[in-house]
Amino acid sequence: MMHQALRQESWGQTPRHRSRKRRIAWIATGVVALGSLIAMAIPIIQGKTEYPEFTLATSVLAVQQARDANVERWVPELMADAERTLRSAQLETRLQHAKLLPFRDYTFARTLLEQTKEKATRAVVDGSAVREEARAGSEGARDQAQQLLGTTVEFAKAMHLNAYDRSLIQKARILLDQASILHQEGEYIEAVDAAREAGEKALRVGDRAVGLAARYTDATLVRKWRGWIDETIAWSRRTGSPAVIVNKEKHVVTLYDNGVAVKTYRGELGYNSIQDKHYGGDNATPEGRYHVTSKKGLGQSRYHKALLISYPNEDDRREFDRMRKAGQIPNRVGMGSLIEVHGDGGRGRDWTNGCVALTNRDMDDLFARVGVGTPITIVGGDGSGGIYTDLIRGRERSKLAKPEADGNP
Repeated sequence: MMHQALRQESWGQTPRHRSRKRRIAWIATGVVALGSLIAMAIPIIQGKTEYPEFTLATSVLAVQQARDANVERWVPELMADAERTLRSAQLETRLQHAKLLPFRDYTFARTLLEQTKEKATRAVVDGSAVREEARAGSEGARDQAQQLLGTTVEFAKAMHLNAYDRSLIQKARILLDQASILHQEGEYIEAVDAAREAGEKALRVGDRAVGLAARYTDATLVRKWRGWIDETIAWSRRTGSPAVIVNKEKHVVTLYDNGVAVKTYRGELGYNSIQDKHYGGDNATPEGRYHVTSKKGLGQSRYHKALLISYPNEDDRREFDRMRKAGQIPNRVGMGSLIEVHGDGGRGRDWTNGCVALTNRDMDDLFARVGVGTPITIVGGDGSGGIYTDLIRGRERSKLAKPEADGNP
């Protein structure tokens, strides 16, 4: 018995010893369990496991407001970034929600949701700024196109345009109307494109018109015309006789007597009067120093009355020969003739085949004041302004920036 007790005591298997070991084990287990409970409770206490319902809702609302503001139209990259961040936040929220409560941690989800709100807000602010800039650009483009088109239309009224140029003006009008509609609908980028294309088409016509009208601002030509005017007035003063000067650009017919302007009339010209006359059928009113070769009273002319002038003169013939030799005039055409100052005018537009038309009342007055041999000098202009000069200057003022051509008519 003594030996058995000694063995049990030596192996630590006494009842008292075993009871102590169990208590120690229980204590250790309790400590571990308590530590685990505390560890699981800390995230809960810190709020990491709380579902971010409000933050998620406000983030979704911020993105929806950005969508409603159509900021994707103006800042697509910012809007796409905000939506990507929202999707990542929603995914992270779902992943955490699938875990047991103690193991949930919505910290990263909240960070993503806050970033979503910041990005959506920035998209709205930046998108509004870009949209406002586009709106202002649309207004500017439409205003410029309207100015260019308006000037081109004035050119069209002042001269005879070919069918192609008239079609371009019509296309420009349509495009400008489209630009206005797009602007009202908030499609500012498309409105700018339409307005620029309208301005470009108007500019093409205007460039060609300016090419024709530029001769009225050519210093050499203006000096020549001024010389003709001065010589005609001087002749009237020297002889004490009447003389007539026709200013094509101003559409004014002036009667001089003793070198003094005594009467002015409104003249209507050939519908291609912007150019000098080069051959028969070009419908241009000639420029040069002529004189009355015959007077046609009532019943002697197809018009009310008429003064036939000495076109073509020697200068006209030399220029005709030069242009024909240079291949600038078709061989089948001649110089033309029968240029008159006649009645039946007053139509408010250039319409003759090259003559100068007055109202019947003015024709009666002029007819009574002049005779065969009276000088009639026709000039393009006198350098003091007129319809073509004014249009060129106005166009240059309105052409703030030339739209880039797209290569398409």
